[in-house]
Amino acid sequence: MPYRYSPQEYLNMALCYDEAGQVMLRAQQLYAERYGRHLHVRTILGAVQRHRESGSFQTRLDVGRQRHPVQLEEDVLAFFERHPVASIADAARMFGVSQYYVWRLLRNEGLHPYHFTRVQELLPADYAPRVDFCRWLLRNRTYNVLWTDECTFTRQGLFNMHNAHYWSDSNPRVIRPDHFQFRFSVNVWAGIVNGTLLGPVFLERLNTDTYLQFLQNELPELLLDVPVGSRRYLYYQHDGAPAHFSLRVRAYLDEAFQGRWIGRGSVIRWPPRSPDLTPLDFHVWGRAKDLVYGNDGHTIRTVEDLRARIINAFDVMASESEVLSSVRRHCLDRARKCVQVGGRHVQHLM
Repeated sequence: MPYRYSPQEYLNMALCYDEAGQVMLRAQQLYAERYGRHLHVRTILGAVQRHRESGSFQTRLDVGRQRHPVQLEEDVLAFFERHPVASIADAARMFGVSQYYVWRLLRNEGLHPYHFTRVQELLPADYAPRVDFCRWLLRNRTYNVLWTDECTFTRQGLFNMHNAHYWSDSNPRVIRPDHFQFRFSVNVWAGIVNGTLLGPVFLERLNTDTYLQFLQNELPELLLDVPVGSRRYLYYQHDGAPAHFSLRVRAYLDEAFQGRWIGRGSVIRWPPRSPDLTPLDFHVWGRAKDLVYGNDGHTIRTVEDLRARIINAFDVMASESEVLSSVRRHCLDRARKCVQVGGRHVQHLM
């Protein structure tokens, strides 16, 4: 039966290793001189590594024998109750068991590794305006809100190196060119009202002049595609971007929509930092970028190519009538949930 070292003996090995300047052969000699026992270098190395990883000299065999299996399971589960963001590897090091053991235990208990939902930071002063707006929306239950927003599409698009793989039985040494020195982008306006998608409209840059020109000349033509019933008493919504808040833009909206526009400086105020309440952010832009960048492997080489992809994406979304028709109901669901939680985040609750 192999010799089992005590925690004190493992500690002595680690001390000799440190005194020897972390040179393994010197540590081996020092331990033999001091304690009269010749150790294999792997024994010393194992003690040092276990202590670095888990803060303990105990081996997995030690932990397994010291704890009853039922008690060990309870301890592991209690560890995750106290530290829900811990990893399987953290627990395996802590209790001296395999990662497979921890994974199987969690799975058998019905626990799953859920991802975080990224949200816009809210300030305490934002809660009341969010509740006020959502109550207005629920009280009116209007079909006629034209939700709008602008978004920038870049050449690079969406690419996560961490999730990108090339499966092969040997390393193919594949590369992916980065277009750092050849970047370009386009700004896109879009809107949605009662199941009708408007856009895309390409804006060279978003400032007072371009936005006002769009409102005066292009928006009226876009609204011709909206059913008459939805155009009647239409509410125009936009957020608090600087171009939206300019005096000329607000003066035009006061004249064109006469108390029926939603935004910063309006009688119906848009709550700041609230992308989770508009369907452009929780549906349109995400769906559009999935379609534009996709997984077809083609590189976007020109601005014209990028614009064509965006137009095609909007054509596809416009044909998804059932999804677009559900947007209004989903907006009301989010508004209702926002009121229930006192103006706090709602993405993770939907």
